Amino acid sequence: MAKAKTPESGRRSTARRSLVTRDVLEKATELFSEQGYESTTLQDIAAAVGVSRTALYHYVSSKEQLLEMLVEQIGFALAEEVAGLRARSDLSHEGKLRAFTDLVVRQRAASPSQFRVLDQSEAMLPESWQVRHREARRQVLAELSAIIEGGVAAGEFKPLDPRVAAFSVLGMCNWVAWWYHPGPDYDVDAVTRQITQSAIDMLVVEGARGPADSVRSALVTARAGLDALERLLPGGA
Repeated sequence: MAKAKTPESGRRSTARRSLVTRDVLEKATELFSEQGYESTTLQDIAAAVGVSRTALYHYVSSKEQLLEMLVEQIGFALAEEVAGLRARSDLSHEGKLRAFTDLVVRQRAASPSQFRVLDQSEAMLPESWQVRHREARRQVLAELSAIIEGGVAAGEFKPLDPRVAAFSVLGMCNWVAWWYHPGPDYDVDAVTRQITQSAIDMLVVEGARGPADSVRSALVTARAGLDALERLLPGGA
């Protein structure tokens, strides 16, 4: 007689499935980046993970599903974090801008191949998921534009077009995925600081806030960005 499943065994099974699925996504992303999406087969992915193709079907049903998982992980997770960031009342507009750049630069630096693969393979997504992906990108742009618009209205930011400024900031952050490589040449903390400072220099009115306020804001937003990044990365809460 088979033993009934206990809540603990169910949790272990769910945790294992999550770990294996994450490994499948990471290995598939590496192969997509190296070989190209169309040239990579499910058999290639199964071999990289160390399971049979039949076993792989317990975790993913198609290559398209892996791209859909990237949309959820890279697109919607980020959009949700930025929406929460914009709603925070404990940060100035400058603080929100700092937290945004810190979050996105670190995310792109931590998972560059995932962003590149999704960017290059969007057309391979089912139509409904292409729509969802575009919606996630629009939401991130809209939330950042709103942060900048609020800063302009409050006199913290220069009177620039918020949407154009948002595209500029996003461009700096997203481009990290195409050139950043961990190692002695590029320290992620230094890269994040420089890109964040570039965004601040572009937008913030000089002298609008005192030095002490800027230091406090930088410390608070750095912690906020790291906490948010931890939630975005695989295995985050």
